[in-house]
Amino acid sequence: MSAADPLPTYGELASMVVELRSELAAARAELAVARARIADLEAQLGLNSKNSSKPPSSDGLAKPAPKSLRGKSGRGPGRPKGQRGVTLRQVTDPDEEIEHRPQGPCGDCGADLADAEPVGVEQRQVFDLPEHIGLQVTEHRMLTCRCACGRTAKAAAPDGVGAPVQYGPRLAATGVYLMHGQFLSKDRTATALAELFDAPVAPATVASWVRRCASRLDTFGRLVAARITAAPLAFFDETGFRTAGCLHWLHSASTGTFVHLSVHRRRRGVQAIDAADVLPSFTGVAMHHAWAPYDTYTQATHALCSAYALRELVAVTERGGEQAGCAAYRATDALLALKKAADTARMAGASQIPDMVKIRELTALRAAVTDGLAASTGRASKTEATHHALFNRLHRRWDDYLRWVHDLDLPFDNNAAERTIRMAKLRIKVSGCL
Repeated sequence: MSAADPLPTYGELASMVVELRSELAAARAELAVARARIADLEAQLGLNSKNSSKPPSSDGLAKPAPKSLRGKSGRGPGRPKGQRGVTLRQVTDPDEEIEHRPQGPCGDCGADLADAEPVGVEQRQVFDLPEHIGLQVTEHRMLTCRCACGRTAKAAAPDGVGAPVQYGPRLAATGVYLMHGQFLSKDRTATALAELFDAPVAPATVASWVRRCASRLDTFGRLVAARITAAPLAFFDETGFRTAGCLHWLHSASTGTFVHLSVHRRRRGVQAIDAADVLPSFTGVAMHHAWAPYDTYTQATHALCSAYALRELVAVTERGGEQAGCAAYRATDALLALKKAADTARMAGASQIPDMVKIRELTALRAAVTDGLAASTGRASKTEATHHALFNRLHRRWDDYLRWVHDLDLPFDNNAAERTIRMAKLRIKVSGCL
């Protein structure tokens, strides 16, 4: 505006002020949305194996510093008291004996000791592999014999001997063991067999051994599924699993003795669980991590993993508001106190946690969950909505999360299922895909 321009009127100034205020309000609203989105993104970036369900392998090189929720056990380093040790001991019938005589003349008279009479012996045994471990070739000769009547008859080949040359079952079993027991790739398995046993095996041969072994395990797999189905307690988990060049879903069902792993091509949920054929008929206590498809099987008694809940509570303490974070701290303390009381009771041979401790910590946990619900009820951002869902789940499924408090035969967590999944994921890390 130049000096010659007329000054704005009072009405024009008032209109400009209203317009500026409107623009400022809109800018503030956009800034609030942007801040909420930034907070959500920071919360997502802050998720790791310590505060979420993400596996440790996803932490990468920027893995968080160790921060365990477990207290100090008070036990020193070394083998735990009462645990059986393993010591290498001499055997009475060694495969080879080598005598060593004193060398040189006698230290007193100078006589040759080569033919001196032994008067004592000290045994030292070395446990080692043979100098050479090679293939043992067995030739089967199927004779054709002629009867006195003139007719000929040929002997049948033994079971498993169906070609002019072939590898035997022990070498095939070793190859399958190296690949799936020691997590070598196909190529490295073939290389190991060649270097250890002078067996020039092709990687494709190793793959054929694995397929043959898998085809014979179908009956055993159904037996394992039946045993888990009949168990009073079983652990369930699932994860993504790359097979045949695309994403599949690996489902685990296990007990302390049996593990059943199944891979489904298209579905992660009910369809894959039905195909595994364990949970649909299971009537015991099913331990899992509160994934919704498991809850559709109402004939089972559901127990939820408290360790999983603890990781989620840690995320609230790190990314939640002040009041929600405080509630999460209190809930974590109460859960850990109950776990310590349960462990102490088991070690003492007691059948339950002392009532005074149980009532005190359950009351504290209930209050913390209630306060967390109130603190996050606004759900102003995705992060706050996630925290509210956690507190709501703890409140709504109180009994499922705390069955182990009232029955010391039940576990605190679902780590048994996670351990069965870990080995399969390691297989994928080695091979990339199956």
